[in-house]
Amino acid sequence: MIEPPNLVSAPRSPWRRRLDRLATGLIAAGGIGVIVAVMAIGAFLVVEVLPALFDGRLEMERVRLALTPMAWGTLKAALWAMLFAVPLALGAAIHSALFMTRRLRSRMKPTLEMMEAMPGVVVGFVAGLVMAPWVERHLVGVLTLMLLLPLGVLLAAGLWRRLPSGWRRRLSLARAGLWLVPWLLLLALATFSLAPWLEVLLFGGDLRVWLDRELGLDYATRNAMIVGVAMGFAVMPSIYALAEDALSGVPGRLGEGAHALGATRWQTLWRVVLPAASPGIFAAVMIGTGRAVGETMIVLMASGNAALMSLSPFEGMRSMAAGIAVELPEAVPGSEAYVLLMLAALLLFIFTFLVNTLAEVVRSRLRRRYRWLGGAA
Repeated sequence: MIEPPNLVSAPRSPWRRRLDRLATGLIAAGGIGVIVAVMAIGAFLVVEVLPALFDGRLEMERVRLALTPMAWGTLKAALWAMLFAVPLALGAAIHSALFMTRRLRSRMKPTLEMMEAMPGVVVGFVAGLVMAPWVERHLVGVLTLMLLLPLGVLLAAGLWRRLPSGWRRRLSLARAGLWLVPWLLLLALATFSLAPWLEVLLFGGDLRVWLDRELGLDYATRNAMIVGVAMGFAVMPSIYALAEDALSGVPGRLGEGAHALGATRWQTLWRVVLPAASPGIFAAVMIGTGRAVGETMIVLMASGNAALMSLSPFEGMRSMAAGIAVELPEAVPGSEAYVLLMLAALLLFIFTFLVNTLAEVVRSRLRRRYRWLGGAA
């Protein structure tokens, strides 16, 4: 029997040990500094708000009237953004992690992750000044396309299954993201070509007038739908990157074992891969939610900043972050408006802290539950 050689690491020089201690100290100091800074922010907000609440300077009715529309707008903006971002981000992560070829994935993933570096003010500018007027002019086409895109993807999948085996090898699922693009572009072109005819046939020539007359819905140029698309575009890269890393971290032997037992790709995905990657996927969704709740410039520039309480995607809203950004420079320290803004900041701070804490608790429990699957990311 051949004994493995004893590998003894060379002794480090005193200078190298000093550098290691310095790096360790700097990292520890940075971590402690972040914690202290977060606690200091919370303490500052509490000191600014609690005395005003207890000495009667703020009436609860005034607080309710001022903060309820902003809290509603914050949740509404986050809801529509996540409805847009989560299905697309998770679908892209599943496809790139499980079906896409390694070469194509090495090119597509960095491109999608680079979208995260785009400033929110740029996204808000494009959404408020370019996309919002365009959607208003082509409202019927946009809404029809939202309904037809999922159906178009399902139709493409059904047609693909009926192709001869040679064509299916050429149009493989690993490159579905490429050959689906011409099909979806053709579908979008046909939709916008038929949209004016549909508007005349179904809505008397003006959808906005029909919504106001029949449903009592007012269409604002900058509304929750625009905010949802723009903010969903902003949070999608972070959700995609974290979810894709979680799915890629699932051991390949789990899927191979499921296929060996006769499971289909769909059964393997839903019953093996997704449960194993669920801690990372949940963390990705919660981080995206935190980004959506705290976003300022996109909501400010694309929502109209109107303090409305409505679930309608065609009306605007005002979020807490946008309200603080607009009104705080003009608020006098110690005044009622200043204390209300500090209270809104404190509520936003507490909400973000609770969301992150809940995400970590649930992620830890899911990781313990699915640890037997092989140590997913």
